[in-house]
Amino acid sequence: MKALIITSAALLLSGTAAAATPDWDGFYLGAQASHGEGHSNDRSNANASEKSIRGFTGGVQGGRRWQFDNNVVVGVEGALSIGSIQRDWKEREHHQYSPYYGKDAVTRSGTFDVTLGRAMGRWLPYVGAGVTVARQEFSLGCDTSLVEATNGCRVAEFETQRSHTSTGSHAVAGVLYRFNDRLSAGAEYRHTHLGSSPVTLEDPNYPAAARRSFHTDYSSVTLKLNYHF
Repeated sequence: MKALIITSAALLLSGTAAAATPDWDGFYLGAQASHGEGHSNDRSNANASEKSIRGFTGGVQGGRRWQFDNNVVVGVEGALSIGSIQRDWKEREHHQYSPYYGKDAVTRSGTFDVTLGRAMGRWLPYVGAGVTVARQEFSLGCDTSLVEATNGCRVAEFETQRSHTSTGSHAVAGVLYRFNDRLSAGAEYRHTHLGSSPVTLEDPNYPAAARRSFHTDYSSVTLKLNYHF
């Protein structure tokens, strides 16, 4: 991620010569780095607190744009990213004597966008929407050593883990700057809603509450660097 930020900043400051009215039409490939923050909430458990998630991801993107005579630019883009937007939590943060702990995480994702923008010289501001497919991981455990006193873990201490592939939607807004015929860079804001992720986290202390339904949404800011063909 540091390399991408440094490269993008160097290009922005270099004033690399470019055509006065660059053409955004064509194919491109690139790399990206993101920071995301959001929330994960187990809506099947009325006693569960909403968890804040955050973290960094990195990945690659590629797409195709079409520029029309009125400088309107329509594009499609696909991207893959890995990393972890997550929260390792301990329930004692909200309930002093609760020995429960766990993790909610988005570990990798694939996205497909349709965008609409307008070329303004070297700049291309745009908005768009699309579909996100994400791999989520959840864990739940109970450990009496985490608290001074507790009535939890009455039957047994345990730890269980599950994963789920979720499909959701997102909206984007961003801007790109064209340095020359081959290179562009920019920043993008994205809000992602993954909807419901049903998983089974078995708790021997409460076997009837094994079925969970996590709802996850997060926002991310992404730096992009593209090579145009």
